[in-house]
Amino acid sequence: MTSKKSSLDLYHFKQNVRTLERKRSFNQSTNLVTIYIPPGTQLSDISSKLRDEMGTATNIKDRKTGKAVADALKTVLARMHLLHNGENGLAIFCGITEDAQKVEYFAFEPPEAISIKNYVCDTHFHVDHLIEMLETKDQLGIIVIDRGGATFATIRGSKLNIIDDVDSFVPSKHSRGGQSAGRIERGIEILAREFYSKMAVKANQTFLEENQISALVVGGPAMSKDEFIEHPALDYRLKDKIYKVYDVGYTGEAGIRELLVRAEDDLQEYALIREKKLVQQFLMEIANDTGKITYGEDNVRKALQLSAADIVLFSEAIEKITAIIQCSNCEKSFKETKKPIDMEEIRLKVVQTDCPNCKSSSTLSIIEEKFLLDEFESMAIDTGAQIEVISTAHEDGSIFYNSFTGMGAILRFPVDW
Repeated sequence: MTSKKSSLDLYHFKQNVRTLERKRSFNQSTNLVTIYIPPGTQLSDISSKLRDEMGTATNIKDRKTGKAVADALKTVLARMHLLHNGENGLAIFCGITEDAQKVEYFAFEPPEAISIKNYVCDTHFHVDHLIEMLETKDQLGIIVIDRGGATFATIRGSKLNIIDDVDSFVPSKHSRGGQSAGRIERGIEILAREFYSKMAVKANQTFLEENQISALVVGGPAMSKDEFIEHPALDYRLKDKIYKVYDVGYTGEAGIRELLVRAEDDLQEYALIREKKLVQQFLMEIANDTGKITYGEDNVRKALQLSAADIVLFSEAIEKITAIIQCSNCEKSFKETKKPIDMEEIRLKVVQTDCPNCKSSSTLSIIEEKFLLDEFESMAIDTGAQIEVISTAHEDGSIFYNSFTGMGAILRFPVDW
């Protein structure tokens, strides 16, 4: 039904794209090389093409630009024998960037198959093709319906979108006796069937024309949802997409949320369902005061170091880089965690600051930079912990980010902090 890529894999891909998107040429010349290689392409053919481009680079009028392009191509060619063209192809980016002032090289297999074959030199890396992949294409349709109304929604990735909420104005079943009771009851049934017919037509338009879906789930009281599903006006193509049917007591947003709770075991492949369940588990541990949760950067790091973390929840909204700073005199190491946009400030600060341990001047340097999540992931691999990235596109994810710093862990055992 959905991509098998984990939330961590997708997070890394997004970080790669965001990093590449910020890169600019060291002198605003067209020396940054972007290469897209579709699956099935022979890498030897790509190498041959790049060697031809080396000759073209020598003819570039600006000597600095020509040399920069040649250096980028040499770097790529030197690594081609180490690459494998997988089922989704390869994306390669190389060149002298403004922030590094040296040749930087990036190569990875994206989560979806590359559909273009391209080589381009520019002042920036061309990542539009990768950005398109960030848009989740797999979409779940949801309908909750009863005689009183119907609600239509979709789940795409981590986002729930309420498309429409329709009132039926069908009267409740008539409970009075008398000679007119049967006639009134028949009239109510006719109105109900007409409403189901209109909603079937609306469902066809919503999910076959306006919002392409991979699967559909339907909820409502037993009789109502069955009458709707069996209605002849409901397109057979949409009926074929019905994955599961659930008994729920409401329509509107409350009905959608009730359905998602009932469907959570069946729909765990959908990011929204999985993420909501994890955050609810985190909140339940807090409510029950089990002592088996912690949150905040320092506490999560300590839980990982103690092998106490079972599941680490990390908000997608967090973009932080950990810089490892070392003194060449006393060899003492320090850590600074900042947003990527603030890293230039840290680089300048390191050059101008004395070592806080031995007080030596001009001895500090950054020896490593890595995203905070990469640091957590390394520790998680060593201790067998699981990492899940949580979006802020839904209410539970926003609560986790705003109220719990966006970093938390469900523990294997309580820790004495």
